[in-house]
Amino acid sequence: MKTFLTITISLIIFSCTNPKQKEIVTISGKEKEIAKNLIQGAFDNLWGGLDSTKIQDYHTDDFYILEQGEVWDNDRIKGYMRDQLAKEKQTRRVNEMDYLTIEKFGQSINIAYNNKAYFYDGDSLVGQAQWLESALAIPTENGWKLRCMHSTYVPDKK
Repeated sequence: MKTFLTITISLIIFSCTNPKQKEIVTISGKEKEIAKNLIQGAFDNLWGGLDSTKIQDYHTDDFYILEQGEVWDNDRIKGYMRDQLAKEKQTRRVNEMDYLTIEKFGQSINIAYNNKAYFYDGDSLVGQAQWLESALAIPTENGWKLRCMHSTYVPDKK
């Protein structure tokens, strides 16, 4: 009976895991550059440039970001952009990424990075912020795109 129970539990455990899903695949230098360019381009054009026409260049149609405990989809991001563009005074946002890991799992690329944003009024720095973020990029018929992201604000450590 003990052997039967051991075998049954082992079969249940091993049937619930798929070793291929957890396997890290060797990522090429070209794929790392694609991932970095995807992140930097999304932040330069979308969050910095507030250009909603570029969302389809960087996000899948079903993209979402987990932003400080809220779920944002492409429509909510477009609304955010409209609100920012409607402000009387806009600052210029410049993003700087510090990549922690870029790994490939199966056909997906997982990217973890620190995102530092600098806000300028003309040439004057008027603010800065930092987020710890991750993103999942997937291949599509139109090239690599971001499927989802997670963003956590990092408070100033003064």
